[in-house]
Amino acid sequence: MKRALTEQEYVEENPQFFRRLHVHDGIWWDQIYPGYARPAFKFQELVPKTARPARSESWLGYSHCVPAVDMGNAAVPYMVLEGEDLREFSLARLGTLKRNRVRKGLKHCEVKEVPELESCLEEAREVCASHSLRGAATRHAHHVSPSFFTEQAETWRKQMRRDFACRGRSWFGAWREGRLVGYVATLRVNDVVLIEKVKLHTEFLPFCPSDALYFHVLSDAAQDKTCRRIFNSAPQRPGLDRFKELFFFKPTPIPLYVSNPVLYRCAMRAMALREAWFAARRSRRESQAEETGGGEKS
Repeated sequence: MKRALTEQEYVEENPQFFRRLHVHDGIWWDQIYPGYARPAFKFQELVPKTARPARSESWLGYSHCVPAVDMGNAAVPYMVLEGEDLREFSLARLGTLKRNRVRKGLKHCEVKEVPELESCLEEAREVCASHSLRGAATRHAHHVSPSFFTEQAETWRKQMRRDFACRGRSWFGAWREGRLVGYVATLRVNDVVLIEKVKLHTEFLPFCPSDALYFHVLSDAAQDKTCRRIFNSAPQRPGLDRFKELFFFKPTPIPLYVSNPVLYRCAMRAMALREAWFAARRSRRESQAEETGGGEKS
């Protein structure tokens, strides 16, 4: 796994992540909504009132992670691997069924860090297209459409090359008979590792590449004693969450300090309503498409 980035390096390497950046009280802040800011590296922990964004950039408020639960007044859930589960991570500690799946994956797939991108770039695109198509029925409206990887292939290639070149990221691939069938991308900032991308080709799922990849990545991180936590997105759906839990990830409320709790709760409700609206709209589109298709067939 590559050297950890500092906060400054993280900002320099990933300008595409941010809306409106500024430095105040020695911290990089991003105005994620008009008048509302949080640290550019959103998992950066700060003691409340020791740092805040500029008032002109946070007139509606701001938030940040805190190092202790009793310092916070809100929380956001993530799947997290930390503590003894991270330090003592090993094949022997996995449950019997998961251990067997990992062994099967390692037997049928070659898992290693991706040495260079160009030789497997098109195979990675095929993996992404297959992965997106498999999840199309359950993904939210803002997720990438399967057609993106064919209709905008050159745009995808540019994004992939940019991401692969970024410092702080490590890329691990699973190859089946010389063909890339899945990959995981991680990002290391300070003492935190983020699992950013997990992509798997549907055709090769029976060979357990996901189990082999997760085991390889987590074993690599466990050997780095400076790695304190691994974040793996928020809880999403029971099957996927259970897969992560079998690798010792736990749904964990990450404590936050929010400068304006009432406004924050209103914003969270608004975002939940927005997601529900997107889901309903997508469902209507899919139903209409099915009805139209059925009419043409008859």
